[in-house]
Amino acid sequence: MTIFLLNSPALTVEYPFSDLDKKVNFLDFQPKAKQALDQFMQAKFGSLLVLKSELFPEFINELTDYLKKDNSSISIVTKMDFNKNNLFGYYMFLEREQKTEYVTGAIQEANNGVLIVNINSLLLDITQWDKLKQALLFGEYEPHSINDLPHFLAKEKSSFKLVLIGEREDISTLSAYDDSLYQVAQYTEIKSYLSLNNNVEEWANYIQTYAENIINKRLTPAALNQFLQAYIRESESRDLISISPTLLRKHLLGIQNFYADTVEINEVKSYFDYLEQQSSILNEYTVEDILSNQLYIETEGEEIGQINGLSVIDFEGVPHSFGEPLRISCNVQYGDGEIHDIERKVELGGNIHSKGIIIAQSCLANLLELPTQLPFSASIAFEQSYGEIDGDSSSLAIFNVLVSALSKVALPQSIAVTGAIDQFGNVLSVGGVNQKIEGFFNICMARGLTGKQGVIIPAACLSHLSLKAEVVEAVAQDKFKIWAVESVFDAIAILFSRNFYDDEKLPEAQQTSLFSLIHQQLEERDNEDTSGSFFRKICKKLRFD
Repeated sequence: MTIFLLNSPALTVEYPFSDLDKKVNFLDFQPKAKQALDQFMQAKFGSLLVLKSELFPEFINELTDYLKKDNSSISIVTKMDFNKNNLFGYYMFLEREQKTEYVTGAIQEANNGVLIVNINSLLLDITQWDKLKQALLFGEYEPHSINDLPHFLAKEKSSFKLVLIGEREDISTLSAYDDSLYQVAQYTEIKSYLSLNNNVEEWANYIQTYAENIINKRLTPAALNQFLQAYIRESESRDLISISPTLLRKHLLGIQNFYADTVEINEVKSYFDYLEQQSSILNEYTVEDILSNQLYIETEGEEIGQINGLSVIDFEGVPHSFGEPLRISCNVQYGDGEIHDIERKVELGGNIHSKGIIIAQSCLANLLELPTQLPFSASIAFEQSYGEIDGDSSSLAIFNVLVSALSKVALPQSIAVTGAIDQFGNVLSVGGVNQKIEGFFNICMARGLTGKQGVIIPAACLSHLSLKAEVVEAVAQDKFKIWAVESVFDAIAILFSRNFYDDEKLPEAQQTSLFSLIHQQLEERDNEDTSGSFFRKICKKLRFD
């Protein structure tokens, strides 16, 4: 059994950031991409590089700056939005002047240089790729005109290198169209996320370099730690955070305006809090509904067959999601082993949600060591849920509410639960853990923290944590608890204060395990059924016949 009752230091990340004078650029984090770009630039004209990257101007500027690092005079032409006319150029006949005029295209502009083309625009007329490939590989292509010409057109000469840049989906579409693409092309990727393992100081210097270049200000170590916390919330990982120059530029310009009167940036927490607050209106409505009992969520006492789950609410067009507790209830009766997923039956539950319920059922059947199928039926509902529900992050809560309903042992309503499980009872990672914790914490804080309230999360989510200061402070003062668990047995020990299986080492009051209680309940139901009245037995026989 491995249960982690987290303390405040485990909820925060802090680095000393002692050496902040090194210049670090975006492509310094891209050694594989740089190697591919170097090989590309050393190759002969007619070379092709397929580059997976975001298409924001900052990414393109970083790319073009790197391609020019050894030869600033080289021609680099970028076409993000184009058609065949401005890509290849065209001829037109001027009848009044009786002459032919030629309008150059991107290929001519990139002569003896590099042409960078957006794959998505190329896919709008896929025949452009066939012609562009011919121009690249053969050094010439058939020109075209926009009206009738009185004479024959000679082939246009071309000498350039080509970079096809785009998102993974567009690259996949192009390679499906041209299955010989990688017979002539290299491939590389520009990453938007950085693994922080042994790279924290490099990341800090990257932020500092761009802060000095973009807003002409420096960030203190305290501000950099707050910057890091905000990025961890965005990526949900202490190990993998964004290095997007577009996002960084947005935040640095926002910080410059937010702290307009400061020479050195000492803190950025207020700025990032401001961004979340601007999109928190719907969250505020939800909290008001719970506090006014329009949405029924208990945070005190105990109930059989009821548990507080945790969900993340996303609204289209709103940049920040928020956490919301939801009540999951379960009723059981003697039956044929079917778990009735009410959300699924009314078409509010998605496939992954249903999969989570089936896994919880399978896990419980396995742990109960039943010789046949489950001898009971159960109905599970997400109470007062009026929108579609999907995901398997509620399966740990569903498992425990099933155990409660079967054993007739109450669950504490002061504890909320999130976590996926497998068929063997291991608790698996889920998303949105920061928002989920804060969603339940906000309700508990509004009602008054008692010291008994808290949440259970997967131990695998420890590296996701980047919680708001008020949550960290409440944990430090022992007013709110966060447990990290690795198995359903860990969660059971917290929620039921007893083991799932018998353990004679426990105090006598706790020795009766949930396993024994559930089997006692099942035996009592079976005895009631077999020892019923003659009329009841006849009815049962007729029902089965």
